[in-house]
Amino acid sequence: MARGKSLKIFMMDGDAAGRWICTLAGRTTKAYRIPRSLCKKCGDIDELKRPAVYLLFGDEDDSGRPIVYVGETEDAYTRLRDHEDKKDYWSEAIVFVSQDDHFNKAHVKYLEGRLYEIVTQVDRYTIRNTQKPASAAIAMDEQAEMEDFIDNVTVLTFGMGHKVFEPLLKKDIISNDLSDKQVFYIRNKANTVDAKMVRTIEGYVVLKGSKIRTSNTKSTPSWVKKKRAQLIADGTIKDGIFTRNELFSSPSGASDLVTGNSTSGNKMWKTETGVTLGEIIEKEKQN
Repeated sequence: MARGKSLKIFMMDGDAAGRWICTLAGRTTKAYRIPRSLCKKCGDIDELKRPAVYLLFGDEDDSGRPIVYVGETEDAYTRLRDHEDKKDYWSEAIVFVSQDDHFNKAHVKYLEGRLYEIVTQVDRYTIRNTQKPASAAIAMDEQAEMEDFIDNVTVLTFGMGHKVFEPLLKKDIISNDLSDKQVFYIRNKANTVDAKMVRTIEGYVVLKGSKIRTSNTKSTPSWVKKKRAQLIADGTIKDGIFTRNELFSSPSGASDLVTGNSTSGNKMWKTETGVTLGEIIEKEKQN
């Protein structure tokens, strides 16, 4: 059974747009959220001059995906000031330190490699690292400590508004039979469309491997044409097939893009047995 967690946020500047310190009750993991414009004010924070792992976040790139850079350092303050001069795409940094001053160079190298690996697997953000970080070899007991630290990092990062470590589909949906998780389909007789979608807490996820109609017609919405071009450009759609899971905020948005027409997602998306999404939603309202 999942247990609750207590997240504490201290606004260092008394302003929600300023610097934050975030901690989890009973844990030694501490996160500093630092807007780029306020890096220079952090020179007197001793914890930021120790070994740390950090994330740089930027606005969306041309593909519409937010940007992240994963890094490690033995002096976070100096490294961030250096990034101010050499990297222009980021607007916010989150630095993770251990409150017991336990980290060494090998620990943060291990953390950098693992966090990069998770970000890559989740595939929500465009990664700005020019190459994959080289992970460090550490003892088995130290690995267990670092993995526990990573669990805390994912919670703290989400708490500060970034879903860089949050998979679109949770492990229980991936590992269990999807037919039991309200999977919906759009298929046609001509076999030009064969798409699969799952409802999640965040919205509607069209699954990797879904086949869509790529040709446009007079009734194809302009936003669909633009979105398709964007997804093709960033590799999400290749030869009419989704290469990764893609989140939509509405079922109609998902069905419009899949079919190339203006549609009602509640009517178009159906279970394997032919029950529409709309019918299921109506039943849920009555319960």
